[in-house]
Amino acid sequence: MQKPSPVAIVTAASQGIGEGIARELSKRGYRLALMSRSERCLEVAEGLGALGLRGTVTAAAQVDALVEQTMERYGRIDAVVNNSGRHVDVLREHIDELPAVTSSRLNYDADFDDDILAVPDQAWHNDLDLIVLNCMRMARAVTPIMIEQGGGSIVNISGMEAAQPRVVYPLGPIRLALHGYTKIYSDRYGRDGIRMNCVLPGIMENAESDAGHLTNAIPLGRLGGIPEVAKSVAFLLSGDASYITGQMLVVDGGLNRLF
Repeated sequence: MQKPSPVAIVTAASQGIGEGIARELSKRGYRLALMSRSERCLEVAEGLGALGLRGTVTAAAQVDALVEQTMERYGRIDAVVNNSGRHVDVLREHIDELPAVTSSRLNYDADFDDDILAVPDQAWHNDLDLIVLNCMRMARAVTPIMIEQGGGSIVNISGMEAAQPRVVYPLGPIRLALHGYTKIYSDRYGRDGIRMNCVLPGIMENAESDAGHLTNAIPLGRLGGIPEVAKSVAFLLSGDASYITGQMLVVDGGLNRLF
């Protein structure tokens, strides 16, 4: 009897990294369930023959609905990619003028004087909701399913500012909480055959219209391509990464120094 094609959930899949991941997984034979706040998610889903829902990862009921409808359609969930909006959008809600990212500020800029104390409490709360609690909500919903079917794989999309916190990315430390959660989840559910890892994209081609000036700080001398992140995620979801869990894979062209 032929084994059925694997099923993957991808959130924030209407554009950018989320859409790129969905397209890469589709090429690899995954059946997909996609969710995003944007109506374009439905267009992407239709083009890929996938289940598509409009919704937000900050609402537990909508995450639960995504999981329930995925099970109704496919009968299993093998993989999850927890992607979410960029937390710069959270900052824009609370701070009038965001600090400019420059090559020097990606390292240490002694003259950089933006005050991290100016970030209001609500920005921290909103970012925690968007970056960390979304992964917890999804884990609560899919873990019993994966245990029953004998395992699964989860990849959380984080960011390079967690690998090397920088004042120019003031909400970056929130991602460190996600990494802590990823580690303790992996410790707890590894024996159940469930792996959880994080992918940390660097400065990508979709980061901002004038991000090209930042390539001087990147050892590979260029911005990252969305397909490069998507293929890294696909690797971690696959059986080729069957002995990898609780890890943080930085896809940044060598920009960050972890050791």
